[in-house]
Amino acid sequence: MKKSMISITLIIAIVLSFSTSVFAAFSHTSGNYNLAGGTIKFGQGIISNGSNYSDTLTIKLYRGNTLVSINTISLNAKQWIYAGVGTTPNIVLATNQPAGVYRYELSAYGSWQVLAQIHN
Repeated sequence: MKKSMISITLIIAIVLSFSTSVFAAFSHTSGNYNLAGGTIKFGQGIISNGSNYSDTLTIKLYRGNTLVSINTISLNAKQWIYAGVGTTPNIVLATNQPAGVYRYELSAYGSWQVLAQIHN
């Protein structure tokens, strides 16, 4: 009985030690942006995967409460891009959009740093 309790305690301790890295997630919801119609892009800032493994960042674009598009960016561990600067283009989220109030949501499983934003 005592050995089984020690085994169970040890297993729980091992599982919990991994839980912070397994359940770590990145999530961000922007404020509102009043944009002119046309093409909506994401960029003008650094997008960095700070994780120790390859990961995918999901960008959801909304006009009001209506989902307009879902785009993804996949980067290797510790890789970064500076979208919209130099030879790296902005990320096109949607084209032929009407003027309005837009916002975006970012989500990923790992650790990300995102300084980019939406713009026309």
